Amino acid sequence: YSFQKVQVSSTLVTEPVQKVYYKFKAKKRTYFVTIEVFSFGFAAIKYCDLKDRNSKKAYEKEFNDFDAFKVITTCLFIMVDYLRSNPAITFAFYAVPRPADAHLNRKVRFNIYSYAMLNLFPPSRFDRISDKDNSMFILLNKKQRKPKTSFKRFALYILNNYELIFTPE
Repeated sequence: YSFQKVQVSSTLVTEPVQKVYYKFKAKKRTYFVTIEVFSFGFAAIKYCDLKDRNSKKAYEKEFNDFDAFKVITTCLFIMVDYLRSNPAITFAFYAVPRPADAHLNRKVRFNIYSYAMLNLFPPSRFDRISDKDNSMFILLNKKQRKPKTSFKRFALYILNNYELIFTPE
């Protein structure tokens, strides 16, 4: 789907320091995409139905629109768009579990997202780091100045804000 950048805004908190908003119209709904940018060179992408963007459970919703492939692909192209103007950024994502069967569905979403990353983000430019137990995936950009320091700061952020211990495989 075609997408548009809606807004770039600084936050009033320490992390993330900036949010970049996009939106796109799919078959049955309009999606709202947020890229949260952190001071340590990481960016996390998430998306939801535009109508749910202020809901606490916006990212857990499940739609049976039979449109997941195009929606996920559009989000990946949004990442590529962001990467063009931020060539050293590292991307991270968390596969939020669906309420029905959190453990199984978390793995399904995680597998779909991580497989999709293979085609647009080549190993020559990105190292892949995953934590399947916590359904987290990182595309560590090889252009990043201090990747080990950035990675440690990311892991600390996750621990402090989500009470998850990032344990890469």
